[in-house]
Amino acid sequence: MRKASYVDTNIDYAPNEELKNIGRGILKQWEKQWKGDWFDNLTKEKQKEYKLITNKLALENKKAEFTKLRNEWKRNWFVNLDKEKQREYKKRVE
Repeated sequence: MRKASYVDTNIDYAPNEELKNIGRGILKQWEKQWKGDWFDNLTKEKQKEYKLITNKLALENKKAEFTKLRNEWKRNWFVNLDKEKQREYKKRVE
């Protein structure tokens, strides 16, 4: 079946698009909240590892490296989750 290359003015497309956008908005909001708590979602070992590394950098007064490390950990937040949290996240996303 081919897609129409034009917009049929007799069909009201708004309700479907609105529902899709609402669903995306809710998912993005939930992801933002989940990612916002990235440190709390880490395993205890990963939290300790992160604290040791950041404390060392703070003592050496290396603010640029500290910021870089924090951003890297935030980017890799999913990888740093334990397996149970990863499954929970995947279930909520799907």
